[in-house]
Amino acid sequence: MGKKWYASKTVWLNLIMLGGVFLHDQFGLDITEEEQGAVIAIVNLILRAITKEPLQP
Repeated sequence: MGKKWYASKTVWLNLIMLGGVFLHDQFGLDITEEEQGAVIAIVNLILRAITKEPLQP
């Protein structure tokens, strides 16, 4: 048995990062699309390594 989607650290962090992608221009952050993609990939790999249970279908 898995957990509900809203109990997933990966889902929440990805939603936060998605919001950050849309807001980065408003705060003057000079981060390229490549850098954004790299940060998202690294964080997702870390979260995947510590994930213990799947999401429920």
